[in-house]
Amino acid sequence: MKKLKAFTLVELMIVIAIVGIIAVIAAPNMRTMISNSKSHSVAQQLMIDIMYTRNVAITGQANALMIPLDASSGTGTLAAGGGVNWAAGWRIISAANPGVELRRQENMGPDPQIRSIASFTTDTGVVVATGTLDALNPIEFTTEGVAERRGALEVGVLGCAGDNAKRLHINQVGQVISTDIQCPAGFANQ
Repeated sequence: MKKLKAFTLVELMIVIAIVGIIAVIAAPNMRTMISNSKSHSVAQQLMIDIMYTRNVAITGQANALMIPLDASSGTGTLAAGGGVNWAAGWRIISAANPGVELRRQENMGPDPQIRSIASFTTDTGVVVATGTLDALNPIEFTTEGVAERRGALEVGVLGCAGDNAKRLHINQVGQVISTDIQCPAGFANQ
């Protein structure tokens, strides 16, 4: 008679117990890793669209604007909130069409929209840390690629940890400089 090779029930239960212990230990770290990754992703999307707006202005030979969909104004912090939340989305328009300045100031009619980014999830915060970058004073680039307004945006996601929030600073010559900043305590604890 041939002997069958197989696992015993005890061996199978030990393997299942070990996998369960590893899962319990890894689950909290997995959430933090996902939040940190999302924070980097949102910052990257914002940075790409700021640079895209600058390129639209240069190649189209007309000022280009990146306007937040949130109508609030003012600055804030990730932990305390307040001010404009760019995480509500934004749109990119070209000022090539005459009258766009009047429509922008008076909220009238459609504008020559080039791209629109929908809102991110409610666990995402993108706030104006410095400068005035709101719907009435959007990110704007001239035909030479120069920024009409300077300022910094901070990006964070609930659950992030360590230096995984981002600060995107737009300087006068139109460069976007990304730096890692500490996740706010209120974000890390949630």
